[in-house]
Amino acid sequence: MLNFSIRSKKPIKLLTGGLLTVFAALSIWAFPASAETPAGQNQPYAHGYNANDVKNWSAAADKNAKYLRARVPLATRIPAFTATQAKPSLSAAPQVMNLSADYDNSPFTSFKYNDAYTRNLLNFWQYTDIYASWHGLPVNGSSTTNPNYGVINLPNPAYTDAAHRNGVLSLGCWFWPRSGTFSDWLTKNPDGSYPVADKMIAMAQYYGFDGYFINQEASISSTDAANLMAMLKYLRAHAPANFHLQWYDSLKTNGSLSYVNGFNSNNAPWIVDNGTPVNNSIFMNYAWSSSALTSGNSYAASLGLDPIKALYAGTENDKYGFNPPYDPHAIFPDGGAPRSSWALFGTDMVWNKYTNKMDPNDQDAVYTRERRYWSGPNQDPTNTGRTLSTGCSPYPDQGVPNNPNEYRCWDGVANYIPERSVIGSYPFVSRFNTGHGKAFYLNGSLASSKEWNNASIQDILPSWQWWVKSTGSGAPLSPSLDYTTAYDGGSSLKVAGTLDSTNPTDLRLFKTKLSVAASTNLSITYKTGTASAPSNMKVGLIFEDAPNTFLNLDVGSTTSTDWNTKGFNLGAYAGRTIAAIGLRFESSTSTNYSVNIGEVALTNSAASLPAAPTGFKIDQSYLASGKAEVFLSWNFNPSGVWYYDIYRVKPDNSRESVGRIYDEVFYVKSLERIGTEPTTVLELVTVGFDGAKSSAAQTTLTWGTTPPVASTPIDLTNKFTIDGFSYDTNRADCNYDGGGVCYSADLVPSTITYGGTTYNMGSFAATAKNAVAASGQTISLTQAQYTSIRMLGSSVNGDSTATYRINYTDGTFTDTSITMKDWCTSSTTGQDIALSMTHRHNAINNTDQTINTYIFAYHLTPTAGKTVSSITLPSNSKMRLLAISTQ
Repeated sequence: MLNFSIRSKKPIKLLTGGLLTVFAALSIWAFPASAETPAGQNQPYAHGYNANDVKNWSAAADKNAKYLRARVPLATRIPAFTATQAKPSLSAAPQVMNLSADYDNSPFTSFKYNDAYTRNLLNFWQYTDIYASWHGLPVNGSSTTNPNYGVINLPNPAYTDAAHRNGVLSLGCWFWPRSGTFSDWLTKNPDGSYPVADKMIAMAQYYGFDGYFINQEASISSTDAANLMAMLKYLRAHAPANFHLQWYDSLKTNGSLSYVNGFNSNNAPWIVDNGTPVNNSIFMNYAWSSSALTSGNSYAASLGLDPIKALYAGTENDKYGFNPPYDPHAIFPDGGAPRSSWALFGTDMVWNKYTNKMDPNDQDAVYTRERRYWSGPNQDPTNTGRTLSTGCSPYPDQGVPNNPNEYRCWDGVANYIPERSVIGSYPFVSRFNTGHGKAFYLNGSLASSKEWNNASIQDILPSWQWWVKSTGSGAPLSPSLDYTTAYDGGSSLKVAGTLDSTNPTDLRLFKTKLSVAASTNLSITYKTGTASAPSNMKVGLIFEDAPNTFLNLDVGSTTSTDWNTKGFNLGAYAGRTIAAIGLRFESSTSTNYSVNIGEVALTNSAASLPAAPTGFKIDQSYLASGKAEVFLSWNFNPSGVWYYDIYRVKPDNSRESVGRIYDEVFYVKSLERIGTEPTTVLELVTVGFDGAKSSAAQTTLTWGTTPPVASTPIDLTNKFTIDGFSYDTNRADCNYDGGGVCYSADLVPSTITYGGTTYNMGSFAATAKNAVAASGQTISLTQAQYTSIRMLGSSVNGDSTATYRINYTDGTFTDTSITMKDWCTSSTTGQDIALSMTHRHNAINNTDQTINTYIFAYHLTPTAGKTVSSITLPSNSKMRLLAISTQ
């Protein structure tokens, strides 16, 4: 579709050698994972479908089906209100279709949720009306070395949940050519029904998505073309309301491959054929022009179609990045009416095409790329449009990228499309949770230190990123999404910078249509790190009857160094309608200002506890080596429930977050046994839309005779290269960081037990080496099938990220990216701390230095069933290993 030149005379040959080659390569593409463990032995994942798969599909026949459903209903969007748009002159009529990958494009790991932070999450749903899945998947049971891809893949259910929460339709994908006989898809029953069409509808209804993107991109016979059109007519006629079929501009009605790059009699019958509806809309191929779009608009109108609803002009960002050859101004002429809607392909390039996409310490660059794509090169939806003209579109399309990372050539989606919103009813709560994180927080406290991703539980995010203005002569404060702390979930809103009398700052957050009553309340939860001090913050409300004026409510002073909550009753404004919510920051004196916003909530009634869940039970568990995969279920309540939280009760009676979902089932990938605990209690809590929580339902996992994980410390005596420890009696005997500073040996036991694993430290005797500086060396292990390789260590002179390799006896290997924190870091968020200490030694001055130091725990997970022979360390001398133990 999109990996070959549209001018090619042999598109099929190029397609077969291009896109399908890409899909084949993906099946063996291995990239370092950010803390992500290999797939669970029984982990549910999505697969593709061939014709027989579809014809024979039933939810009951697929054991994983119930774990791959989207359950969030499609939200209703509020009407456009131009007065509070970032660009009031923009028409709200044009629609945007976003054809994008989800977390990644891996063929055999299409999970609804998993345990890695560095994945692609979509944070700009406010500019999208239709989301379609671009993630080819092998059919069930396909070979991993030579995968057989299905014609149909379903959208990732987590992305459908996120789309629906934002009022966006979600489509699966039909892609041809694939293996098999095309006519198998077009079977017609004697009663006139089409088995494939009926099952396509049934699958969409069961899995919770809204239709299909039909990418028919290979020539077929004229008979097959006629039968395909007949089946699509049947599908359209029998589909439920809001079901959407979008056709890709690639095929003539006689079955020959042809790209119109517009809309005329050659491709119009795929939308309406002699008055009979076929598909709802068309994704017009990329080589359009102003004249082609104008004539297509007129032709659509002559057929009784609404050109804005039926026609989507395509832009390819997957290949061309920020600088595609065809200028969107042709779709949206300056001073004129839009000629069509807009289809975007490959918006995931902001993550997928970024060199360091798997580095958890470099994700801010991904978020900057994403804001530049959607909000424009200035990352400001009020100040959009390209800032560079030389070398930018329009330019001759040669089928190769032209400086695809030149974001200054891209106007930004917000240059043409106004923001949309679903915030039209109470309660409304956002914790600025983007659906992934380095850790997970509940009520402002760390609930799990593990990385995670789950787009299903993404909050409604700010309508503008970022509409921030100073009302003085100074530059405004800077907003960002902060993954180092959160009130609930994995992220919070951070606003920081120098604040003084020259830069009172207004930050607009949410576009709304909320009618105020006497009982309406607003609250904000925030943290500045200082107690009994002015917050320098006000909550700003814009009402429909005064759309240019903020009404500011003073948050006042903090009461805690931790999270603070300030509430307001809005009854004084009853009868008015809130059109936007924002924040204002001001100070008469200069301050180095920083605040994290953990929650914004508006309610219209007193909080009431939701009913506790019922029927909570373990359907299946798989126990091995002190870990368990657990399949949970309960009775689903589809109304009044925001989501369900799942915890494990630890032996010390504290709670650890295991997961969150709006569903009736959940898969726990790796529940680790703690010590010798005979059982583990799991809890399920219902959470209402206002955040109120029910009492917990419980179920118990019995470990039985499964032994706790046995650990075997590895002797590193001959591998140690530096001396990182000294006693108080001889502080000068060390040099851990290369600058004459080291750990205090008096604070470190010779054996450390952490997380049920025992580690033997090296000798701390004078001149003894006791730390390994990573330099690419290979450390041999006793050949065995391990479940985990555990390490203690830290980085020096800043955090470090590098790849560790597990080598197997069969010649294969597994690479895992690990970020080691600096041993004196000021932020330990998301880290497993095996030991913390209060001071270190300065060998040069023979003194103690009062500073917190840490030894962190890390792990590598071998592929199940493979025999490990050794591990290879990265060539990164900032990384220090102190101990290794196997399980």
